[in-house]
Amino acid sequence: MAPYLALTAVFFVLPLALVVARSLTLDSPASDAGGITLQNYIEVLSSSVLRSVVVRTFAIAAYTTMACFTLGFPTAYLISKLSRTPATILTTLIFLPFWVSVLVRLFSLTIILGRDGPVNSVLIAMGAGRLELLFNTTATVIGMTNYLLPFMIIILYSGMIRVDPAILLAARATGATPGQAFVQVFVPQVKPVVASACTLVFVLSLGFFLTPAVLGGARGLTVALYIQQQISVFRWGVASAIGVLLLVISLLGYLIVIRLAGLSQLIGPSSSGTKGTSATEKLKFSATVTLLWCVAAASITFLLLPLIVTILTSFGASRIIHFPPEGWTFKWYQDIFHDPDWIHAIGRSLAVGLLTAILSTLVALGLARAVSGFRSSFLRAVMQTAVYAPLVVPIILLAIGMFDVETRLGLLDSIGGLVPLHMVIAIPLAFAVLSSALDDFDPDLEAAARALGSSRTRAFWSVTIPNIKGSLLGSLIVSFVTSWDEAVIALFQTSFNKTLPVRIFSYLQSGVEPVVPALATLLIALVVLGVAIRVWQAR
Repeated sequence: MAPYLALTAVFFVLPLALVVARSLTLDSPASDAGGITLQNYIEVLSSSVLRSVVVRTFAIAAYTTMACFTLGFPTAYLISKLSRTPATILTTLIFLPFWVSVLVRLFSLTIILGRDGPVNSVLIAMGAGRLELLFNTTATVIGMTNYLLPFMIIILYSGMIRVDPAILLAARATGATPGQAFVQVFVPQVKPVVASACTLVFVLSLGFFLTPAVLGGARGLTVALYIQQQISVFRWGVASAIGVLLLVISLLGYLIVIRLAGLSQLIGPSSSGTKGTSATEKLKFSATVTLLWCVAAASITFLLLPLIVTILTSFGASRIIHFPPEGWTFKWYQDIFHDPDWIHAIGRSLAVGLLTAILSTLVALGLARAVSGFRSSFLRAVMQTAVYAPLVVPIILLAIGMFDVETRLGLLDSIGGLVPLHMVIAIPLAFAVLSSALDDFDPDLEAAARALGSSRTRAFWSVTIPNIKGSLLGSLIVSFVTSWDEAVIALFQTSFNKTLPVRIFSYLQSGVEPVVPALATLLIALVVLGVAIRVWQAR
């Protein structure tokens, strides 16, 4: 646990503390110059411009939450009612885009929502006329919904499969119709998880940076982008004050989620959960079931369409990206491997990702083992709450705080500086995977090995590790993907030695080159291959 505590203290707690300190000092050449003052907070709270930005940010978060719930609840309910095979297929399709870089999906959405994109083409064909769907609040909500919908579905699903099917059968046996049983019995049972899912999605929406930056345009300015604007004109104190207020809101939302439904809702269902709320009753064909399938199909199409569009546009012969593409060529794939800048960015991201994956898994393994040994359930809950906290802290706030720390340590623009920062956001996910595996592992097996003379360490490595090797692989994959996809922290940490996501982001802001969809397609192919291997191994 010592490595985790040291890492968290230096690269998570200290950055946030420095942001708070900056918010209490006036801007000056020295970041810690001047005495304590509330002037930055007074300016923030009295700014009419910021008030409009805050209102827009909260409105976007509310719209996103409603959209995610509208699509997510019926989809999660349908999956919870299905047998294992169809449920696995739907879940795989829903989470396939989740493993693809968010920047890849944002790029595709700029095509789909563009003036000449497929959405406007359909609207024109229907006689509705062309709509301005890009670089506004609508585009931001669509992009955020595309990213957060899998979160909503898995959290709702994890609560639905815990509903005892005997309760529903008892309601039906006493004369309740299926609709009455659903409204009067099922809905009250899942109210806490619905509240926690909506709260979590709302809180996460408040801190989004990349999506409004790429899709929102000048009319879609949010709090996170406003913070970045203040930093660009060296108003660190005001930016920090805004960030602290956003942090307080995020942490309050995090605590509400924990209070309503517990930490288990943040990490999905455990392997020991009941599969299917209707394990004793098969789905019967009806208008309601048909509607559920339609909503699920719409959700999956909404999630997969950006990937399909990206793949097709990568073969377009024109330097101007169109959909459908004009002509076919492999030229852009060849350009990737002949451009030293792309090769350098890929190599740097691979190095950072692999180091992050290995180190995060090792640290998370030690942490999970230590936490699983806690006898006090209260102490365990407190520790788990602290471990998952980085997931809900606005990424822009972490980025500016980490920039401050890395500047003081002289680690800017280095692999050694970027790896521990990525570990901060990768360890919670690795911990979720490994702690679940250790909870499901029978400790008596390790105790038996120790009774036969093995030391505690040897028993752990020779008995426990072989039994959780699948989870170890999962932890490595999750940690690598987290690092590989991260762009906001890297954007503040790198200048000349850009990672792949930062390079893609710069292209999205300055004008997309045809090589971007080609590179994105290669990334999608790797994800599909990895998912296929995992599915094949699970057979």
